[in-house]
Amino acid sequence: MAEKNVNATRFIAAYNRLDQGLREIYSIKRTLTFSDMIRKVANVNTVVSKFEEELIDYGRLRNAIVHRSNDEIIAEPNLEVVEKLEKIARTINTPPRVIDCLRHRSVYSASGETPLKKVISEMKQSGYSVVPVYISGTIVGVINRKMIVDGIGRFIDLGKDIDDAINEPVSECLDIFNETNHYEVAPRSITVENLLYMFQQNRKLSSVILTENGNYTEPAEVIIVSADLIDLNNVLDNY
Repeated sequence: MAEKNVNATRFIAAYNRLDQGLREIYSIKRTLTFSDMIRKVANVNTVVSKFEEELIDYGRLRNAIVHRSNDEIIAEPNLEVVEKLEKIARTINTPPRVIDCLRHRSVYSASGETPLKKVISEMKQSGYSVVPVYISGTIVGVINRKMIVDGIGRFIDLGKDIDDAINEPVSECLDIFNETNHYEVAPRSITVENLLYMFQQNRKLSSVILTENGNYTEPAEVIIVSADLIDLNNVLDNY
């Protein structure tokens, strides 16, 4: 004989894991209702934001499944709903890390004294699209292909020789690229959800450099660019 109320039991367990996980992650008091918590967290969590209305419906469904007076299960939810809530709870409580999804990538970093010409050559040969620039062991900026084209274009507009431009130390060129030099540094432990939130909050952000602890004085381990966002969203969808 099939066990009774299997779907309801799984639903309640997933609901409780999600409720507890969100309250612990965002320090939310028990006095705030589940629906109000979801509304609040949706502003800072891309997963919750994506499923905001469904999660609020799941909160109502939870109250319909369990009798308030004695916690007796009085309804059985659809299996598809149960599995979706379990997936959301898993993504929130044990989120995938970016480093585990993209760790196969290598990184090329340039010293500030390196001529721009050499950086361009390295990018051409290796296929790197973003290069962090270090001075005395500290990240001072990044160079990407678009910035190089824009920067050389400005030299041309100013009537300057291109050879002079590409022979400049890359650190000197960073001033030219300041207007589009939108990057951030984050720790290697960052989750996919948190990284997506960084890009969501800053529409001008073009790249995020991952280091051991998120310090500018540490070697770059992984570089994420806006083109990676589709793949990272797919990671969450299939997690």
